[in-house]
Amino acid sequence: MPNKLFAGLLKSVLIFAAVFLLTPLAVLIIKGLNYIIPSLMSPEVIFSLKLSLETSTISTAICMLIAIPASYALYKYTSRYRHLIENILYTPMSLPHLVSGVALLLLFGRNGIGDFLYNHFHIDFVFTAYGITLAQLFVHLPFAIKITLTSLEEINQKMIFTARTLGCNEFQSFIHIILPSLRRSILSNIIMTWSRALGEFGAVMMLAGTTRMKTEVLPTSIFLNMATGDLDLAIGTAAILIILSLACMLIFNSLLSPKRR
Repeated sequence: MPNKLFAGLLKSVLIFAAVFLLTPLAVLIIKGLNYIIPSLMSPEVIFSLKLSLETSTISTAICMLIAIPASYALYKYTSRYRHLIENILYTPMSLPHLVSGVALLLLFGRNGIGDFLYNHFHIDFVFTAYGITLAQLFVHLPFAIKITLTSLEEINQKMIFTARTLGCNEFQSFIHIILPSLRRSILSNIIMTWSRALGEFGAVMMLAGTTRMKTEVLPTSIFLNMATGDLDLAIGTAAILIILSLACMLIFNSLLSPKRR
């Protein structure tokens, strides 16, 4: 195939992919702009927005607190079983989110350890805001671990070796060398994890349900309003969620841009 023809084919495929992916979102945003202000005046949407922001922030914070040391443990683990452990940790990434929600419901429901947690710690994950946070954490923790581990493997080993030869122990080199080197990666990881948690639906619906003004987050609010025929409110809520996701993506791309590097 001639070079010009091949280059034209590549450009055509790229244009098709861009049009295919952007057109539905553009139509939704254009139509949703007229409904954003009315949606923000709705107590239901305000409640779902606040609950989404709260649960996403909490689950992202917990996710980072677990992902960073877990990734470093995997990074330091040189056994032949490391890849097996990685595959186990990454299993939720390959599952439909509804399946993850069913698994969480069986474990943390009344037939699992739900009664024990409620009787001893007064924590109930089924049909509560705690369940929303738990579902978000379960689904997105593997992604956070994988991204952090990939960044760890790109660190300059000479800096760590130099720090150790100058008297730093492993904890000191982790605090003063590794974490600062991962600063940009951690920030981008936080943004993407938060954005993904904000839009989580399947696992949240299975574990926390879709009760209005109780466990209603932005994705479940869209689902409920679509199911009841309130399309204006559903489109406005969807536009709000898209705008938040686009803002997160812009921040993420700016952190990873070559100029900032």
